[in-house]
Amino acid sequence: MRMPRRTRVAGVVATGLVAVAALTTTGVNATTATASPAAGPGPLTEGDVIYQVLVDRFSNGSTANDNTGNGEYNPSDLGFYHGGDWTGLTNKLSYIKNLGVTAIWLSPVSEQQPLSRDGKEASYHGYFTKDFATPNSHFGSKAELQTLIDTAHSMGLKMILDVVPNHTADYLAGTSTTYSPSTNKPASPLDNSAYFHHNGDCRFDGSETQTQIENCDLGGLDDLDQSNSTVSSYLMATYKDWIGMGFDGIRVDAARSVPKPWLQSFEQTMGVPTFGEVFVGDIDYVSEYQKYEWGVLDFPYFFTVRDTLVADGDMRNLGGLFDQDYKYTNANRLETFLDNHDRARFLTRADDNYQRLRSALTFLLSSRGVPVIYYGTEQADDGNGNPNEVPIANKDNRKDMTSFSETSTIYTHIKRLNAMKKAYPALRVGTQREMWKDQQVYGFSRRVDSSGAEAVTLINGTWPNQTRTIPLRAESSLTVGTVLTNIMNTADTVTVQAGGTTGKQITTTLGEHEAKVYVPGSVTAYTPPARNVTKIRVHYNVGLGNSIAIRGNTYPFTWTYGRGARNIAPDVWEFELERIPAGQAFEFKPLVNDSQYSTGANYVGTGGQTMDVYPTF
Repeated sequence: MRMPRRTRVAGVVATGLVAVAALTTTGVNATTATASPAAGPGPLTEGDVIYQVLVDRFSNGSTANDNTGNGEYNPSDLGFYHGGDWTGLTNKLSYIKNLGVTAIWLSPVSEQQPLSRDGKEASYHGYFTKDFATPNSHFGSKAELQTLIDTAHSMGLKMILDVVPNHTADYLAGTSTTYSPSTNKPASPLDNSAYFHHNGDCRFDGSETQTQIENCDLGGLDDLDQSNSTVSSYLMATYKDWIGMGFDGIRVDAARSVPKPWLQSFEQTMGVPTFGEVFVGDIDYVSEYQKYEWGVLDFPYFFTVRDTLVADGDMRNLGGLFDQDYKYTNANRLETFLDNHDRARFLTRADDNYQRLRSALTFLLSSRGVPVIYYGTEQADDGNGNPNEVPIANKDNRKDMTSFSETSTIYTHIKRLNAMKKAYPALRVGTQREMWKDQQVYGFSRRVDSSGAEAVTLINGTWPNQTRTIPLRAESSLTVGTVLTNIMNTADTVTVQAGGTTGKQITTTLGEHEAKVYVPGSVTAYTPPARNVTKIRVHYNVGLGNSIAIRGNTYPFTWTYGRGARNIAPDVWEFELERIPAGQAFEFKPLVNDSQYSTGANYVGTGGQTMDVYPTF
């Protein structure tokens, strides 16, 4: 079924390459770097771990490029430029390297239209393209980008270019074919309205066909016609020049809105692996795109894993996800993630529970796929407490980096996981197979079948401890008597015992929202850092059908809305957190049904302690 399609696409590639050569002689190669790029660590591959950076929000290395005077710079507004640039990112590469990731996904690099049509949003994210061939002056010069790439390569970090071939900025109003004023248009050679579709905004209401999705304006952004030879050739040639600076992989923005054969032609022309953004949770739909690209952003994984783990969902949902991996060309090449620049921060959906985040990160970094860590996750970014993501999250989840601590609790957790991923091939390229699923616990093995290398991941999605005796897979070459060590706490070991459906099994107890990864053999010693847990226990009989919430003056508490406490015993309600530093005082007050405050003064709590209160209402 695929061979005729591949043959047909090959012809497109050949035509595109001729056009690329022609365009290069007419000035597009002005984008190429003045110096030869340094040798890189190789292309994006299975086993990599990607760190996604919004350049504007990461680090400001030069204030000279902050403000061009077009109204696009306002560091007090999350919808505008804040000053981050390539020099600032270069200065922080050691921080990223020490986290243990292997690749960096950059914001799009091209020159932008400063503001949206209504002036309410700036192009700091990189998706309002004006001139594909010219660098975004807010981020720096071509030479500064080359320095970033070369420095990253010298540290063993791969670089991933975010490309935007679907659209330019919004210059054409609605279905108009006329630029008004005539100077308000993209840079040459795309300054011709005939190179665009004119069908108005995408509906995304479930009624659209694939053809409509590929020919409508995404959020008003002018939709390019990739079937036009001038458009296709220009995009191919221009992005080939950017890749020539030394990029090792490509993320394709809005890939769902670009014809699939063009995506395949583009990847072959670029000569590096690509993965597309297909913002859909339907595996049948998303999996089709891996027939045309090396990888694809795994939105089905995101929706299932995120929604299950943030709120103690049914862990059998995870089995339903992975049961369909056979539909993909290669599930180990799917880009997996817990949050990103269009989705709310994980912690905002998980009641700011750090243990849930640790567990989810352990799951992310041990399960199949190429995991993506969104900048700031390692510093427990709070997303300003805003869980809203309809239609997308695009402000509070894009805050400035304010801490580069390499000793913070989540940074340390990710660093250990990445070190273990590097040490154990099964965690990078092993085939994933389910071992256990019930409502509270999920487990799988990853095994390199050619060598027998194996790792076992088990995760508890609930508050109470969960003890399970779990059969090993029939494929496992682990023998009875083998001692397995939890890489996230090497004091925790289990021994393979005889018994169970396969003749071999292990028994373990999983703590509150705990994920464990067991491996055989000697493991570098590791004791997890002590958790800074603050607990508030409210003792009160609220009556059937009612609940307790807590408000306060220090995040994760606010006086605007309450955090729901959980009922842990008759007339006892508890809320647990880790964000408030040990010893720091804060005020709080319980409410019934988050509407009726307790009587009297505010209570005073202390970070890192357990407080029992006995309110009246």
